[in-house]
Amino acid sequence: MLNIDEPAHLQPKVALFRLGFRPFFLFASLFSLLSLGIWGGLLSGKSSLPTTLNPLWWHGHEMIFGFVCAVVAGFLLTAVQNWTGRPGIKGLPLAGLFLVWLLPRLLFILPFNIPLVVIMVIDLLFLPLTAVLLAISVIEIRQWRNFVFIPILSLLTVFNGVSYYGLMTNQLNWMNNGLYAAVILVAVIVALLGGRVIPFFTERATKWQKKSPIPVIEYLSFASLLALVLSLFLTETLFTRVIAGIAGLVILIRWSRWGWNASFPVPLLWSLHFSYLCIPIGLGLIAAGLPLSVGMHAITVGGLGGMILAMMSRVSLGHTGRPLSPPRPMVLAFGLILLATVLRVLAGVLSAWFIELMLAAITCWIFAFSCFSYCYAPMLCRIRADGRPG
Repeated sequence: MLNIDEPAHLQPKVALFRLGFRPFFLFASLFSLLSLGIWGGLLSGKSSLPTTLNPLWWHGHEMIFGFVCAVVAGFLLTAVQNWTGRPGIKGLPLAGLFLVWLLPRLLFILPFNIPLVVIMVIDLLFLPLTAVLLAISVIEIRQWRNFVFIPILSLLTVFNGVSYYGLMTNQLNWMNNGLYAAVILVAVIVALLGGRVIPFFTERATKWQKKSPIPVIEYLSFASLLALVLSLFLTETLFTRVIAGIAGLVILIRWSRWGWNASFPVPLLWSLHFSYLCIPIGLGLIAAGLPLSVGMHAITVGGLGGMILAMMSRVSLGHTGRPLSPPRPMVLAFGLILLATVLRVLAGVLSAWFIELMLAAITCWIFAFSCFSYCYAPMLCRIRADGRPG
């Protein structure tokens, strides 16, 4: 891990804004607790949104473009410092970017009667601003390998716009397609980063020896996921199922070569491995002909939510100068997020128990991310344990 040395007087006084992972990891986690608490209240008939928004759209949009994209931004804005050797965004610029993310989240749920188009414009600024910040660092040293994240963030912005278009025109297919395409595109990011870090972490923490990637498998993993994004905008369901099956099989083969069977003694490893496994499982459910939302929720809850929980736990320890040993409650949290995945998939299959299973899945998620928030908030809000910048 690269550490940037800077004089103490150049570091922001508020530790929360010393590096990108700090505000986005903490507040994305807290926001997921709030938004899923509201969603559980909506499902059980005990609460309602203070706005006239479509509740289904709000839930999907805010978990993807609110929660997930905040964590992605926090991770990339932190990782780019390691990739390029240039100091990451901090201080007032970081606080400003954070505010651009936070404002739409609040405006959706508070009774301010702000026009939707105003909220949309602010919301659509977040990912492009993040992309520009990444591009400045990457282009300056011509590190083209990591430039791939800039077009991905740009495409995510497009799909965010598509989902808003569907909402404003009351077209369910455009709402869903924008959100589902974003899910698969985030899975591409997870596949890119997972292929770099999971085998590397596994080799360092165990006796397993890393294997050389198989080029055709690597290529097919990303090509099939991108083809799946395209297929979502076509009306041919069979094509989507075939592409999902190919993508799931190839990603499963790729993951099977990363030493998963050596990960069991290390919670920070098995949590990464088995969360990643939820992606090909979700793709397999789509290929099997189950409702699209069932497979997508296997990917979002387990593949994205689980990977986020595991990566935030590891990155937060490393970048706050602490040993890579998570607090004890996090082991329970890793297990709960996988249980939430199983319950959410079952809710989509067992319609007679839909509400009960949904509320159980939400409860597991809330406990899991409450563990993270409780254990990591003090780390994220204080200076590094070793006194270094960041």
